Order: sequence, then structure tokens, then C-alpha cells
Amino acid sequence: ILWESLFLNRRKSVPELALTALLIVSMYYLGTGGTWRVDGFSPWFLLALGVPFLWSIAHVIIKEELNSTPVTPAQVTFVRVVVSTLFLAVVVALFEPQAFAAGLQGAEFQYFAVLMGFVYYLELIIWFYAARHIDISLASSITTPWPALTMVLAVIFLGDRVELYQIGAFIVVGLCIYGLTFLGTRSKAP
Repeated sequence: ILWESLFLNRRKSVPELALTALLIVSMYYLGTGGTWRVDGFSPWFLLALGVPFLWSIAHVIIKEELNSTPVTPAQVTFVRVVVSTLFLAVVVALFEPQAFAAGLQGAEFQYFAVLMGFVYYLELIIWFYAARHIDISLASSITTPWPALTMVLAVIFLGDRVELYQIGAFIVVGLCIYGLTFLGTRSKAP
């Protein structure tokens, strides 16, 4: 919502802005471990939020590019896979040179790397073809429930505890995203 307002000049309603503010406050609450205190805020949580933050910017830009230029989803996917591969290769080569060298020489690793690369390519190309036709906020609403599955898997496989504040923040975030999606589809209805 922020990026569309700032860069694409799409004005948002007061309820959309209120839900967005509540969403941000909920994420802050989650980041402080349910304490509301800044000293409880984890820098790792902030780093983890950086990925969807960058995705949100990229998805708004890519959607506009796909709809207004001759760039194809296949081209976008190819560039993204190449950039991701080079970035990760450089990081691993710098910080784990022995593991990087072993990976280049290991046939089993290469097999799984190619397989996972192909799966990643398919996921991206499907996403970018879909992004031409769907509202990005709708896609966000579809992915909203998945952290609940992550919480369940963390309990089962890692023995982690899910705290009440995490469940509460998840519910508020989900309601905000579904509310934003509802408002967005309602405003686009004829």
C-alpha cells in the first residue's frame, strides 16, 4: 500500500491506512517478543522483515513493468534466478570456501542443486505470469496462513513453544491482510 501510494500515485482510503498501521504495530509487538519494549526488539527479526520489505517493493515494480513494457515473465524469471545464483555463490564462496569447493565437485550436490534450481525457476515463472493478472495484495492474503503451519512444524520437529503473543500477533496480521484484501476488491468492483 505504501509503495503504490508513493510511487504509483494510487490513493488509499482511511480504513486501508488504519489497517496498514495496525499491521505495522502488530509486527512491532511481535518483534519485541510481546513486551512492547524497544530493548526486547531483535535485530534478527528486523533482518527477517527486510526480505518481505524488499519483495513488496520489487513486486509492485515488476507488476507495473510486466503490464506496461514488452518484458516477459520468462525474462524476469531468468534474470532473478541468475542474480540469486550469483549472489548466493559469492556469499558461500567468501564465508565457506571449503563447502563451496566441495559443492562444485560433488555429483550428488550438483544433482540436487539442479533439481532445486528447476523447482525455483518453475515457482518464479508461475508467479510472474500470475502477477500480470492478479492483485499483489490478493497473493499476500493467500500466503498469510502459512506462518501458522511454520509454528506447528516448529513445535513438532524442533520442540519450540508457541507463545500466546505470537498467536495473537498472527491473528491480528491475518485479519489486517484479509481486511486490506476485502477493501481492495471492494474498491475495484464496478
